[in-house]
Amino acid sequence: MKNLNPYALLSLSIAGEVFGTTMMKLSEGFTHPLFTALTVASYVAAFGLLTFTLKRMPLGLAYGIWGGVGTVGTAAIGIAFFGDPFGWTTCAGLVLVVGGIVLLNQGSKDAEANEATL
Repeated sequence: MKNLNPYALLSLSIAGEVFGTTMMKLSEGFTHPLFTALTVASYVAAFGLLTFTLKRMPLGLAYGIWGGVGTVGTAAIGIAFFGDPFGWTTCAGLVLVVGGIVLLNQGSKDAEANEATL
């Protein structure tokens, strides 16, 4: 795992988290064994990959991206496949989440640039 790009690991972790959350919805309160097992396996994989990501990426940035992109991804799946409500406030909230991720990423780049000039 050392040779993998931390953003690639983070992307796989996010995909696992979004898949696991979708399976959790389909498990209907953990009453469907297959979807329950997929939920557990997906979350174990997602957290395992996030753990490897944290070895090579700042905590705030990694978790911010993980949580934010996961939120946007699960919201999009909920809207597209489960009929979750979507309106201007939902759209504004998702835009704010993405904006927060962009700012976190930029803040980390600024900090790295400042350290490099010292």
